[in-house]
Formats: sequence, C-alpha cells, structure tokens
Amino acid sequence: MLNKVYVKWLLFLVVAAITLVSPFFIQQRSTSLLQGGGEYQWPVTLSRTASWIPSDYLEVKFLGSRASWQGGRLPAINQEVYVWVSPKANGILEVKGVADTKPATGDYILARVTKIDGTEVEFQLLFNRVTLDLNKVNPQFYTTYKGTLLATLKIKDGYGIVTGVYSRGVALEMATPESESQQELDSRTPVEQIGEPTTMGMVAIAGE
Repeated sequence: MLNKVYVKWLLFLVVAAITLVSPFFIQQRSTSLLQGGGEYQWPVTLSRTASWIPSDYLEVKFLGSRASWQGGRLPAINQEVYVWVSPKANGILEVKGVADTKPATGDYILARVTKIDGTEVEFQLLFNRVTLDLNKVNPQFYTTYKGTLLATLKIKDGYGIVTGVYSRGVALEMATPESESQQELDSRTPVEQIGEPTTMGMVAIAGE
C-alpha cells in the first residue's frame, strides 16, 4: 500500500516538474531563435479554432506544405521528418524536398507527416501559432479572407517561430482586408508564384 502511495506521489512530482520546466525551455528556444535564427517568409492562412476562448494567438497553416520524398523507405504518418528549404530571391522559402535525414547543405525545418500520396509527402511544421493583439486584427483575416498573407518566421537547427503576419507588406494589426474582387484574384495565384515580380505586376495592374 505504501509503495503505491509512494509511486503516485513520485509520478505527481515528475509531471509537476515537467510542467514547470517545459515552458522555460520553450521560452529559451524562442529567445535563441529571435536572437540568431535566419528570417524568411512563407504564404499562410489563419484561423482561430476556439473564438470563444480568450487568447492572443492564431493558428497558422503554411501553404504548399507538400513535397517529394527524398529518403529511402517512405515515412509513416506522424513520423518526424526534415523539410529541406531554400530561400528565393524575394525571401520566401521554397520547399525542396522531405526526408528522414538533414540536407547536406542548406536550411531545414522539423515537421510531422500528415499524408502520403505516392512519393509525395504532406507535412505539418512543429510550430503553427502566431502571437498577435487580436483586438487590433480584423476578424476577416482569420475567418473568410482569401487574399495573400505572408508570415515571417525565424528558423534555427530545425526549429522555428512565427514572428508576424503581413498583408501586402502591412502588419496584420494595422492592415485592412482587400476588396473581395482582389482577394479572388489573389486566390488564383499558385503558391510557388506568390511574391514573384510577374505576380506583383499583375496585382498592381489589377489595382489601377
């Protein structure tokens, strides 16, 4: 009987210790990323899964989270993998592939496999939230918005953090949603062409 009570208290203390220590390490990692991580951009959509719960963050979905498998045996669902990325001239990250090993050169981000279609792998990055002052963000941006949103993120040693979200270069807290017609036009732009000079030119002409 005493042994059972002892084990219960031991487990309680272990869980309590993990609960207390985990936020510390998360904060340390975030601080390290903010101070020394490489900064890039990624097209995203936003959502707020439980709008009735007070919060200061939005859920982030990274568009184009799919690439060819570069490893040997295909991965399993939920397996942790390495997403090989490379920044384009405009600063937006381009996914080069997904594998069970780090790339020989270049940047990578840790993710989990969500779907496998032949040799194509869909994935979810291990970080998917952005902290914002939601009192200043137009709700349309995380409910019905179809226009282009770019998240800024910092990555280091496979880990990352979303530092902000922008609509046409304006921080979301200060941005105004585009017209429905412009949003519809933006929604037709392939993910890989977002931010390219030709795309920006088409947007500018459409806005004249």
